[in-house]
Amino acid sequence: MKRLGLLILSMTVIYAVGLDALNHNPDNIFYANPWMGEIRLRANKGAVSEAFVLYTGKRTKMNLIFQDDTYDYFTADVGRFDTTFNYQILVRDKNDSLILPTVGAFKSSQPYFSVPEWALGKIYYSILIDGFYNGKKENDPKNVVAWGKAPDKEYSYGGDIAGIIEKLPYLDTLNFDILLLLPIFQANSNHKYNPRDYTALDPNLGDTIELKTLINEVHKLKKRIIFKFIATHTGSDFQPFLDVIKNGSSSKYFNWYLVKSLPVKLSPPNYECWLNDPRFPKLNLKEPSVQAFLIGYIDYWLRFGFDGVYIGEDSKIEPDFIRMLRNTLKKKYPDILILGSSDILGANGFDGTMNKKITDLIINYFVKNAISTSEFDYELRKALFFYPSQANLVNTIGLSELGKRIAAMTDISNLLLIYAFLFTFCGSPMLTYGDEIGIAVGHPLNMGSFPWNFSNQERTLFEEIKRLINIRKTNPIFSTKYFFPLYVNDINRVYAYDRGGIIVILNGGVTPNFVTLPVWNGTYTNLITGEKNIVANQQLKVSVPAKSFKIIKREI
Repeated sequence: MKRLGLLILSMTVIYAVGLDALNHNPDNIFYANPWMGEIRLRANKGAVSEAFVLYTGKRTKMNLIFQDDTYDYFTADVGRFDTTFNYQILVRDKNDSLILPTVGAFKSSQPYFSVPEWALGKIYYSILIDGFYNGKKENDPKNVVAWGKAPDKEYSYGGDIAGIIEKLPYLDTLNFDILLLLPIFQANSNHKYNPRDYTALDPNLGDTIELKTLINEVHKLKKRIIFKFIATHTGSDFQPFLDVIKNGSSSKYFNWYLVKSLPVKLSPPNYECWLNDPRFPKLNLKEPSVQAFLIGYIDYWLRFGFDGVYIGEDSKIEPDFIRMLRNTLKKKYPDILILGSSDILGANGFDGTMNKKITDLIINYFVKNAISTSEFDYELRKALFFYPSQANLVNTIGLSELGKRIAAMTDISNLLLIYAFLFTFCGSPMLTYGDEIGIAVGHPLNMGSFPWNFSNQERTLFEEIKRLINIRKTNPIFSTKYFFPLYVNDINRVYAYDRGGIIVILNGGVTPNFVTLPVWNGTYTNLITGEKNIVANQQLKVSVPAKSFKIIKREI
């Protein structure tokens, strides 16, 4: 291995090794992740045969975790560290070795990106309150429709906070960890995505006493509760926006919005708006007074006892606003969870986001058959690798969005396979109310009303989801970052992976398949059937029926 030179660009150290290169930057969370205890090295493909991290008299092997067309990526777990941690990286090829850096040692001085320990790999249940359960008829909106009416428009069904409280025993049977309340502020809609008043809970949903009761009752069940706060836009009847319409550039709120011309027009809108819908004028999150206003009211609602907040709803959110939000809230509430609809994550970003990349992969592979098993595997590993590991564990993965129900896209056998993957994969799986019983109807900004009659529910799906949740929660390894692909078969659409001693085999094909997997010797138990299999030759042989799965655990 020839040492041809050292090039330093900013804080990045690049060693040219022959025609190859090595790259490690201790101040970039991709290469050094103190909270997760990870050290990474990027090398030109084939340049390095092995690598080690050297520190405090120890040597930890770096494993080849990911490859693309150009680079090999090596990773070592050295345990959580801080700015006092010094280390070097030893790299080898077939002929020589090299220690990085050539002088001294690496030390990371980047901001510490920590997330709440209680939020790692947890299961969410999200509720659009209007459609869940009507527990209090006297607060129904005037235009309420019959419960069960198909959601072909933005109807109001009359669901409320009292209804959630009444149905907590049902929710508790699902055994989820975190309840996510979708928008709760006063708005002239069923969905509340067009807030009119951030100071008030929508009266059709209940009052603050009921909200506080719900939060307390959820905590009694040893669960957490967070709320969605719409920060990227307001309703068109929000008083500051009405003032802009009336007074134009003379309005003291003119800089709050992204107005393209005057006078302000609603149809067609001459201002930026969410979903290109004039009802949702976008806020200018670069404006300091807007930042202060929003952060102040997020803080106000957190005082009711919420464990976290989801900031929505646009996919692009001003980085300075996110940084100020995080710095303000984390100082006051160190253990608060801050999720967002933007993927700006880290010490100056959100703790996590809705991982739509994974959702899209699930749909493209299991539902549309648009990608091969090897493409699915590669894109999964890529999506995991290029996010910080702690964010991967906090990122939520949902299957239904506003107006799109996963049950409307596929049949029950495929749904069971999809949920087997969702609840055994990395991250935080999320159910939208009704997913667990196979609700298939939906309309943009209306997810329909929950059918409480068993005859209108897919009970097979419900029981299977309960079983998968129980398997996940009784095996904490599922809430960790460990994920190792074992078997990829494009022809038969079979995929198997190891979650740290628990092996998941998914057969997405239309025929039964017999697979042989490389494993440690020992006794393996099927977590669905209880069947045991003793392995003595480091090969686990399993038959998997069509459109089905197996979850097998090695007994220690």
